[in-house]
Order: sequence, then structure tokens, then C-alpha cells
Amino acid sequence: MPRPKGSKNKKTVNAEVAPVAVENIAEKIAAVEAEIAAIGEQLKAKKDELKALVKEKAKADKAAAKQKAKEEAEAAAKKAEEDKNKVLEAFQASGKSVEELVAFLKGE
Repeated sequence: MPRPKGSKNKKTVNAEVAPVAVENIAEKIAAVEAEIAAIGEQLKAKKDELKALVKEKAKADKAAAKQKAKEEAEAAAKKAEEDKNKVLEAFQASGKSVEELVAFLKGE
């Protein structure tokens, strides 16, 4: 036979157990709040550490990019000097005068 509508299995609360449970729950709440506060401080410390590391990485990247640009500029200057020396050697090997070379470059 089915239960009548609205009928439920209701639990009865013992009056003696409830105050102890409330005190116990209050202690647990305080402990959890303290733990949350401690974790919050740890989180803040970790965020500060992360921020410092990001700044260090940015400085290191900037220094590396500057060093790379300097090396590339030195390599380009060295290549330009080598090309200049090759042109001068070719000019000397050709046996032409400066006027002849200028006329050749102008297309005359």
C-alpha cells in the first residue's frame, strides 16, 4: 500500500546532541576559516613570486634580444667589410684605372 501524500521519513533531532554538534560545527567553521586565511596568504606570496619571476624573464628576454641584435650588427659589418675587400681585390686584379671603373659603373 503506498504512503499517503506528504508523508516522509522524518528524522527527530535529539536536544542533547544538537548543542554539542553546534559547538563542534562552530569549531570546524573556525578551523576552516583559519585555513582559508592561511591559504590566502600563501596565494598572495606565490602571486608576488610569480610577478617577480615574470619581470626577471622579461629582463632576460630583453637582454638576449639586445645581445642578438648586437651580434647580427657585428656580423653584418663583418660581411660588409669582407665584400668591400673582395671588390677592392677584384678592382686591383682587373688592372683598370679609377676613371675606367667609374665610367663602367655609370654604364658609359
